[in-house]
Amino acid sequence: MSIHTGQFPASGTAPSFTDMAALESAAVGFGYYQENVAEGAAAVEHNKTERRGPIGWWTQHKLLRFGFSFGIALNLAYLPLMQNAALVVLSHAR
Repeated sequence: MSIHTGQFPASGTAPSFTDMAALESAAVGFGYYQENVAEGAAAVEHNKTERRGPIGWWTQHKLLRFGFSFGIALNLAYLPLMQNAALVVLSHAR
């Protein structure tokens, strides 16, 4: 019985652990393929092209960037403050 071919007995018995752990049946490939080289070359050529303007949402949407940054700063500032206030109130409640 070979794990690589995907053929298991139809009688309902499960394959043994030694059959499943056989290293010669593992479909593993190492190295590179020609299509990977072609995709890499295309990516390099794309990255070498001259840009006409700013790239990314953070440079195109200043109001959104400001709101996002302000929200993070507000969260970092007020979360510990609110936790401390809640712990003080809970520690005095009996």
